[in-house]
Amino acid sequence: MSNAFLLFAQGLDEAALQRAVPPSIRPKQIEPLAWTSASSVESRGDEFSFDLPLVALEGAIEILPCLSVVHDGAWGYQFAIECETKAGHSIRAILDPIGSFVEAVQSGFRIGAAAGAANEAVAAEIDLLRIRTPLQAATLHLRVQGVAPTTPALLSVSVRRKGIVPAPTLASRDTALAVPSQSQMVLRPELASHVCSPTSVAMLLAYYGHSADIYDVIAEARHQPSGLYGVWPANIHAAARRGVLGYLLHFPSWEAARALLDAGFPIVASVRYEAGELSQAAIERTSGHLLVVRGCAGDTVLVNDPAANDEVARAYDLAEFCKVWLERSAVGYVLFPP
Repeated sequence: MSNAFLLFAQGLDEAALQRAVPPSIRPKQIEPLAWTSASSVESRGDEFSFDLPLVALEGAIEILPCLSVVHDGAWGYQFAIECETKAGHSIRAILDPIGSFVEAVQSGFRIGAAAGAANEAVAAEIDLLRIRTPLQAATLHLRVQGVAPTTPALLSVSVRRKGIVPAPTLASRDTALAVPSQSQMVLRPELASHVCSPTSVAMLLAYYGHSADIYDVIAEARHQPSGLYGVWPANIHAAARRGVLGYLLHFPSWEAARALLDAGFPIVASVRYEAGELSQAAIERTSGHLLVVRGCAGDTVLVNDPAANDEVARAYDLAEFCKVWLERSAVGYVLFPP
């Protein structure tokens, strides 16, 4: 069963958005993102709510929403979900706020609180909704603060469903994107081992001609509620503040990733592996690490691994890499000019 991917946009060129999405998971159409003003002073901000399609919920195990708004001011957002299990139970869960966001009240429950985080049916894990019980209905709520309702924006929702990741096939031609290298290990010692994600984002910003001071990107990517630097949508938020749109995707296959690489879009991949699972890796093992996928050559994946001290540009075995990426989180950041 393939994953599902939904896109909502406002003020953006649809053809350009479609080019930045793998054909195998590209939505047939991009839905409009129409904001409504909050109904009370306590709510603060503009709102958008939508029902997830039933076909997307079938077999769903993870829901990963993300908002990207090219705006360099202080802005933020928060997602919440209301759903009904197939057993007839009503569930509410709330993800952590991203960016500059003031706690608010929505639909009788407090946005910004930890309500629903430990729910047995739907667990809110900072930026990811983990689905542990089959759902028959779900409504996603979004509130955004600090941007005008007419500002161009992209809302993405990636739904991961149960299924087997197909084995990768070799490409008929090699692809190597010229993504500038950046090592996290040469940064200040108190940051070096924690900032693989914003370092990878900085590499993609440079690739698209939006070079930025690495320490500024790190500061903007820091997730205030948790203090972490690797929260996925917080890094998309940091890139958007510097003029580059982005979305998060559960990649269903290596072919989907290769299609983006062939089209000129590098990917920031979230990998996880134990010792010996990724030959010649920059670090022996990791419970979560981000690196840039910039191409492929034969049976190898070309990457920029920020955990390397010197040889950031590296080649990893394709089959091993697909195991530690696609069979684990499967999540990738895709950034592109608006």
